[in-house]
Amino acid sequence: MKVRTVSWEGKDWMEVKTGFTDVHSANFKSARKAYWKLLVANQEIEVKKGKPVIIGTKEIILPPKTAVSPLSIMRHALGAVFDVFGDRLYKIEEEKRIVSAAYLPVEDGVIEIGDVIGVIKVFPMNVTPSDFVGSIEEPDVNISIKEVEGNLVYTRNGKIVRERRKLREYWYRRWNVAEWYPLIAREDVDVVRGKSVLIRVENVELPENTIPVPLSVMRHALGTVVDVAHAGKPRKVEERKLITHALFVPAFNGRIEKGDLVGVLNAYYISTGERASRMLQHLIRRVEAKHVFWKNGRIVREKIVFSPFSFKRSSIGKFEPLIAAESKELEEGDVELIRILDLELPSGTIVQPLTAFNHAFGSVIDLVSSSPPRLVEEDRSVSHALVMSVKGGRIEKGDLLGAVSVYNVSVLREPEFFISRYREMFARQ
Repeated sequence: MKVRTVSWEGKDWMEVKTGFTDVHSANFKSARKAYWKLLVANQEIEVKKGKPVIIGTKEIILPPKTAVSPLSIMRHALGAVFDVFGDRLYKIEEEKRIVSAAYLPVEDGVIEIGDVIGVIKVFPMNVTPSDFVGSIEEPDVNISIKEVEGNLVYTRNGKIVRERRKLREYWYRRWNVAEWYPLIAREDVDVVRGKSVLIRVENVELPENTIPVPLSVMRHALGTVVDVAHAGKPRKVEERKLITHALFVPAFNGRIEKGDLVGVLNAYYISTGERASRMLQHLIRRVEAKHVFWKNGRIVREKIVFSPFSFKRSSIGKFEPLIAAESKELEEGDVELIRILDLELPSGTIVQPLTAFNHAFGSVIDLVSSSPPRLVEEDRSVSHALVMSVKGGRIEKGDLLGAVSVYNVSVLREPEFFISRYREMFARQ
């Protein structure tokens, strides 16, 4: 299918470049190793709470056969990165030059030159047409890590602290084993469409050597979680983290109530030893939450019991393009639902929007289904993309909005069988 592409180019990202390209589904196989790169600001800019901006960053060169996504845990006291941009749109197979980041502030303040504003994960992968998926091989891994000097920026006793540090970029082995953690509101919050807010959630303790990733396809009727946060200084990957807040982007006006399920967090293990020591503690814990969704044009709250869930993700997946099925004018800072050509998700799959592939006038931050909530084990259909616009502009029907990766997952049942036999004994302890 031939689609229009719209991307930023030129100084200060004020020029728009349009073109046409053929897009289609493609399969990929990811490497067993990945790494991350630090996003360091190379400009000073004043930011306002809830108003997304593009921040110039020190250049990052990524090798061919790589895809990227932000590390989903806030690395800067004033906000979070939700997309990155090259000096043009790149294919997976091409070398890439990352020069800026889309940043969502949660507080007013100033980003200074040298601030570490975020981290991107880099995934080496081979891509092939669907007809050749049986012969696809794991790519050779060309890991590029450096020591980078930058400012760690965090809050201490309500004040912004900048700590100049030499920071080592990191590589890790991907086990593709993960657990799901519910993000449950601990407070009532009135939300306004497009006005992002940090919501206090029930504490979530992430084990050492895990990487958090919000589960895509909107889990609350009013909006989506794009990042999570903990108090104080950024923690290392090998340290435990106590998640206390979720960065929530509302797509509608309304009220989030205490006990609402606002999102779900995948915690991917990059070391397997800690998973065994945490397994019993995690699997004997069940929590109640209110699942909030639309039904016949009204918001419905349905009480559910959220049982612990572990899964294994395949290293083979599929890229799917997101094509706008309607035209829409976006204002600066808008958050909008945009109809897309329906995306069918087979049972046993999860999706993740790709960064650095988005439309100039709006970054895809999540996907939305118009059908009632369904389990991952069920077939689903996605009908809309939730888009955040930094500078505003018109998206035309037929435009390429972005792309998603679709992974097959298998539920890890054996711990549940073990726990079901001994649950009463554990409960008495």
